[in-house]
Amino acid sequence: MIEVILFYGHAVFFTWVFAKNYVEESFLSSFLSTIFVIVIFSVGWTFSAFVIGFVVPDEGFSRILTKAAFSLALLTVLEVIFYRFYFSNRKVKPAV
Repeated sequence: MIEVILFYGHAVFFTWVFAKNYVEESFLSSFLSTIFVIVIFSVGWTFSAFVIGFVVPDEGFSRILTKAAFSLALLTVLEVIFYRFYFSNRKVKPAV
């Protein structure tokens, strides 16, 4: 269940990134930004699953607290920190 909530949060974030860049810049920029976020998600989940594998056993701690839930939670925390810095420093260029 935790995995579903975290996946849903990422899907909402993907949509937000696409819509924000589409309104502020262009379709190509929004498409590239969304692809960038998806690549960061894919690589980050692989890395966080590797790191969590040292702490959490393969079967997890219970049916709800699985290894995937812990790795997605770690990924989400790291992404929140990264994207706060990445999206906060962007300046909007006025349309000409």
